[in-house]
Amino acid sequence: MPIAKFYKLEWNINPSEVKLLTGIESESKLKTDTNGNTGEQKFAGYELKPLKFSYKLSKSAGANIVREIELLRSIRGVTAPFYLNKHRLFAPAYMLTDFSVSNFVLANDGQILECDISLSFIEVNITLGTSSLRVIYNDVDITNDIAVTGCEHTMNAEGAPDEVEIKFTDNDHLWDDWQPSKTDTIQVKDGIADSGKMFIESVNPTNGYMTLRGSSIPTTMRDVIKENNKSWEGVTFLQLFTEIGGRHGLEVESHEVENRTYNYIKQENISDLEFLTELCDLEGCAFLVFDKKLVVYSPEKMEAQSPVKTINIPSGSDFTYTDDSLAAYGNCEIDNGALVGKATASNGIEKTMRRVIKCFIETQADANNGAKNILAKANRGLKTGRLKTDIMKDIAAASVATLNTADASTNNGTIFYQKIVQDYVNKKTIHYFRFV
Repeated sequence: MPIAKFYKLEWNINPSEVKLLTGIESESKLKTDTNGNTGEQKFAGYELKPLKFSYKLSKSAGANIVREIELLRSIRGVTAPFYLNKHRLFAPAYMLTDFSVSNFVLANDGQILECDISLSFIEVNITLGTSSLRVIYNDVDITNDIAVTGCEHTMNAEGAPDEVEIKFTDNDHLWDDWQPSKTDTIQVKDGIADSGKMFIESVNPTNGYMTLRGSSIPTTMRDVIKENNKSWEGVTFLQLFTEIGGRHGLEVESHEVENRTYNYIKQENISDLEFLTELCDLEGCAFLVFDKKLVVYSPEKMEAQSPVKTINIPSGSDFTYTDDSLAAYGNCEIDNGALVGKATASNGIEKTMRRVIKCFIETQADANNGAKNILAKANRGLKTGRLKTDIMKDIAAASVATLNTADASTNNGTIFYQKIVQDYVNKKTIHYFRFV
């Protein structure tokens, strides 16, 4: 074992080479968060630790100077543990951010005989398989094979699939061997929190550092596929969801939606995702996708359910509440090229919302009803909020909670979660919601 090691760099004393570190420097600083509403500061942990040191390379001591410089160029940006005497130094992992070469000594023929190297690193937050966070690839737990530096799980209640983004080191190039495809699955678990199985959308490597993105729907669901053009007669709402979900290996689960029957309906030159989204908008429904399940529900009835918990927001917390009631619509017109549906809200507002619809609409009554539902959806999310808390693993998108804010009591009440972002590495939750 060398005296010190970082990725492919080693420092040692042996018969073939002498390479020693000098001037190791690091520091630890407190980190504070400032509340944007009150200006109050509070302790928020510690800043990432920097690490700096130097070493001398000498041809007479066995160093291959040119090869060392080329290696440094190739690994800038790599994240890995730094070992000193077989122990991690100061932090679980560092990223090599910069290096400099100075004090060259050259031979008469131009060969480099000696030089000084200075390296700069920054600490990287990672989980090393010792926390509750688990990463599962194609049903195999790979947590101990990688070092996770970032992991965010986004849950959406409607209009978008769930997503996960995982950043990790891959110094042993495991992903080069695995060659993941977009049909492969990734799953993140952290205690009671679970992303469900997601389809890999992209894996981007850079110098042993990987960023993996997954989605709760396969990419084929976003594509316009000619073979999916189809017409149906005497089909129900949920039968459409079951058939189209089945094209992508998704089961269907429904909660308090009207399972109406269509005498005739067709899908033409539109992706499955857009078709189902428009269908839900016209019928006043919504859907989310979790763990290979299409979950269809009624937002109106979901908002009427009892809150699952109370979210207490203490004084000095990071939150923003927004009231866009002045942006409300009084009328809605939808047009699919054959029919124009119209609806009016009883709010005295003259502003009209207009939207082009790709879905087939059978009757004028259906068009007017679709306009009514689309207008209700547009006006439903005008009073919203965003807040950041320590991680809360027991909440999910499309759930209802009671908000209790010490610094904004006039906004206390029932909320509906539109989106939740779980940061499993930094142990934070970002809440996005509308007031009910």
